[in-house]
Amino acid sequence: MSATVSILTRYICRRILFYYFSLVAMIVVFFVFVDFMEHIDRIVKHHASLRLIGLYYACLTPRIFTEMSWLGFLVAMLFVLGGLARHNEFTAALAGGISIYRIALPVLFISALAGTGVFCVQEFVAPKTIPLAREIRETDFIKEPQAHPLFDIAQVGRSNRFYFFDVVDVERGELTGVHVHTKKGGRIIDRIDAEKAIWDESARRWRMENGVVKEFDSRGMLLKDTPFSSMEAPFKDPPKALGAQSADTAQLDFRQLKQKIRTMERSGYDAHRPKVEYHTRFALPVANLIVVFLGLPFALECRKGGLVIGFALSLMAALFYYGSFQIGLALGKGGFLPAAIAAWMANALFLGIGAGLTLRART
Repeated sequence: MSATVSILTRYICRRILFYYFSLVAMIVVFFVFVDFMEHIDRIVKHHASLRLIGLYYACLTPRIFTEMSWLGFLVAMLFVLGGLARHNEFTAALAGGISIYRIALPVLFISALAGTGVFCVQEFVAPKTIPLAREIRETDFIKEPQAHPLFDIAQVGRSNRFYFFDVVDVERGELTGVHVHTKKGGRIIDRIDAEKAIWDESARRWRMENGVVKEFDSRGMLLKDTPFSSMEAPFKDPPKALGAQSADTAQLDFRQLKQKIRTMERSGYDAHRPKVEYHTRFALPVANLIVVFLGLPFALECRKGGLVIGFALSLMAALFYYGSFQIGLALGKGGFLPAAIAAWMANALFLGIGAGLTLRART
């Protein structure tokens, strides 16, 4: 019987891998086509070369792969296991004393490999290709660099001084929500909060507007509260330097993202949004495992004519999973849920549902 199990395992692995890579390639091609049609007018207008277009979409591919790998694996599993169930191979396996769960083990193994691949691409490839794709799009397709505002930027300065900016608009040379404080012995001795700061190009300095300077004693009690309408900022980095130092979280690997969180926490500011992103870096690859438990019960129950129904039900469950995942992230970034719960909520919920359905499936 061990020989039979080995042959069946190799067959399932080969078929799932074939469908998985084929479906992921189809998903990538679909997204590339949609993006190409969106930018085709600018591409034609600026005579972008085929080499440049190819490089741009090659740089987009890693991100598409990391975000949609789970869907490709789900459909691949349904095709393979659903086909076995429909043609009564599962019945033959059960008659030979082979457990359905034993047959499902290679599926879990491949899903773990897929999740590992997603994590590696997400951490070591995508952070390098995303900035390049953005640069190509904004300088070669649009021909005018578009400086997008950056959010929640924290930096550590000299003399135990910390800076935090809610929004950095590099193009306009404007900071919104400026916070500067100085620590001594682990406590804040002074703090500056300003509504905004404007870059003065002639003086090469920032000027903060509509703010207040607060001084604290050794017990953290407020000693002095001095409002101001305008004052020179204690930081000198020009807008482009702030933009260069403050990479989008998509361009950071999990170690750099963790360092950013530590910097924000050391500065005394809320790091909730990057914390959600940090936990998502681990929760997203695990989605490749979660969809096994979503699709397996429906695949096992496929009989004659039931494959389409099982396929439709599993895809519906996948849509609910994706929606729950996005809702969790939105609630987490909005501060309504702790970061870890927001990122892992959908995984935990659908793992429980899928495991329960799998245990009740026909064996």
